[in-house]
Amino acid sequence: MWRERLLVDYWRYELKSKRRLSAIAAEGPRRGALIRVDGGFADIHPWSELGDAPLDEQLAMLARGETTPLTRASLRFAAIDAAARHDGRSLFDGLTIPPSHWPGPDPPGGFDTVKLKSIDRIPEHVRLRIDFNATLTPEEFVRIAATLPRERIDFIEDPCPYEAATWTELRVRTGLRLALDRAGVAGQRNGADVLVIKPAIEEIPRTDSELVVTSYMDHPIGQLCAAYAAATAGITTTCGLVTHVLFEPDSFINRMRIDGARLVPPSGKGWGFDDLLEKLPWRTL
Repeated sequence: MWRERLLVDYWRYELKSKRRLSAIAAEGPRRGALIRVDGGFADIHPWSELGDAPLDEQLAMLARGETTPLTRASLRFAAIDAAARHDGRSLFDGLTIPPSHWPGPDPPGGFDTVKLKSIDRIPEHVRLRIDFNATLTPEEFVRIAATLPRERIDFIEDPCPYEAATWTELRVRTGLRLALDRAGVAGQRNGADVLVIKPAIEEIPRTDSELVVTSYMDHPIGQLCAAYAAATAGITTTCGLVTHVLFEPDSFINRMRIDGARLVPPSGKGWGFDDLLEKLPWRTL
């Protein structure tokens, strides 16, 4: 999609994960870029493994006034941040961020739900959300499902590639709830009990389906964009907004806090981080 060219500043960053983020995640650091538009900030953090154009292509297109689902959302969030900074207020004033699951098998106190990307280690005494990233065949999933502690499973996310009839049959055969990631991107929902929504690439839909809003496992600013989208949409279900803990600390991550199972935004205007953002060596696209 083409839009009128804007003056966009950017700063490239790297995030170093503490462990492999998923079965499909590439090895090595995650690369993205923060952008500044009219005094507002946002994140561009592509997942090429999931079909996003690489970062260099995202930035080159944006410089030409062309956008992708990822950069359209980024520009929208930058505009939201710019308005808040102009008014001198935090975007989280008066908002309640929904609680989150813990991303991994080692939840600290306060978390009653975990999301697992592997079943090599399944923690006890918590609800389980297991994401197979569509890496199984239907029959493989049926066999694995029979070995899981089903009484504690909240849902299984993307057990195999999505196909409505297949998923409907798998729900009956396993008795487990299924969650579909990137549902808005796929434009399909039949056969899914839960829709996993990532505001980094899609808007939160109006639907009677259960929604779980998650970050894009991106920069803390992207994480806060997802938290803001969930809070303003009135989402109260347990979401996936605590993802900074997946990465080695840096100056931004060090300011992120958790209260119980809820993300606590940093102080400052807009998304926060006022002094850190001011000091970055910005370049213009």
